Amino acid sequence: MNGISLTEEQQAILGGVSGPATALALRTVVEYGRAFGARRLVPIKSAHLAGSLGTFLYKAYYEVLKRLVDEGASVRVPTTVNPRPGHDLNLINRVVFMLQKTLEDSFQKLGVTPNYSCVCYEGANVPGIGDVLGWAESSAVQYANSVLGARVNRNSVLVDLCSAVTGLTPEYGYLLDENRRARLLVKLAVKTMDAPALGFVLGKKAVNRVPVLTHHPFTQSELKNMGAAMAASGAVALFHVEGLTPEAPDLRHVLDDASPETVTITQEDLDGLRAKSAAPPGLVVFGCPHASLAEAKALAQRFSGKKVRCRTWLCISPEAGEKFAQTPEHEALAKAGVEIHNFCPLAALTLRVGRGAVLSCSAKLYYYLAGSLYGTTDDCLAACGA
Repeated sequence: MNGISLTEEQQAILGGVSGPATALALRTVVEYGRAFGARRLVPIKSAHLAGSLGTFLYKAYYEVLKRLVDEGASVRVPTTVNPRPGHDLNLINRVVFMLQKTLEDSFQKLGVTPNYSCVCYEGANVPGIGDVLGWAESSAVQYANSVLGARVNRNSVLVDLCSAVTGLTPEYGYLLDENRRARLLVKLAVKTMDAPALGFVLGKKAVNRVPVLTHHPFTQSELKNMGAAMAASGAVALFHVEGLTPEAPDLRHVLDDASPETVTITQEDLDGLRAKSAAPPGLVVFGCPHASLAEAKALAQRFSGKKVRCRTWLCISPEAGEKFAQTPEHEALAKAGVEIHNFCPLAALTLRVGRGAVLSCSAKLYYYLAGSLYGTTDDCLAACGA
């Protein structure tokens, strides 16, 4: 079909054998592939949906969901979904996200796993090396490509849904070996690592290219938060770290050019992102992307025996939150006055009124949220009294 080779089964779906809504979903996947020069569609191992906000602004999205549900369609592969938007947080959010239950009912009827987290790869939806995915959510795409070695493009809302109900995605971009090669060599001249700030700064320099960083012993948490910032500030969907990430045992494996374009990121670059204001923030936020169980426990240790002096949130995935609630660290964090939520802090705070500045050690949140400030984890802890 117009440059894309389709199997007999795919042709039959386009012809309506599975219903008109599913046929339209597959047509969308095909047209999406044509736009990027794909030659065929390939099966996916899983999907992840980014359209998790029940806002009245998403009229077309709800119409597509309704058609699929009415047709009796269901997802063809394991499919997870992004966080809830904090729809019960305040009156404004209750109005803006008034369709949250309707949206979630549709997901349930389609067979979507109700994980409601952007870190699906930490339990509900864990791909392996080389697995082809149909995910949206830039930070999840970044982690799957870079840290897990799966293969996925930066898909959009609706395209992710269409891939979920067809089990297919166009073969182009980061699904192909040649596009996973590094185009930028990154050297580090850093004394005190601040991975989210590094991701933010590097994203601005890489801008949609694949960088490879010289070796640094990043933790899994640092890789997650660095990648999320990189995806936000520069639309970077894949990075490598020499001797650490699965496709970069050494530089030779990921660099084509013997003399690649090279940038050096310094301590001054990282420190330049930190808030200069001495005024106390109205809110301190940890967990964007959602905190893992290990991150929550580590944070709780810093609050043990203390009390917050400004409003403080920890945003954690529902799955990790349930496990965290059974630990003594949870009690310590609650006693310190930290609020523990499982919604998306960005969605929850976008329409806030009268909260003052938001300080966070998430460079992703800092990039997207108006009126926010960035600080290291220690900066944020100091601001809230830990």
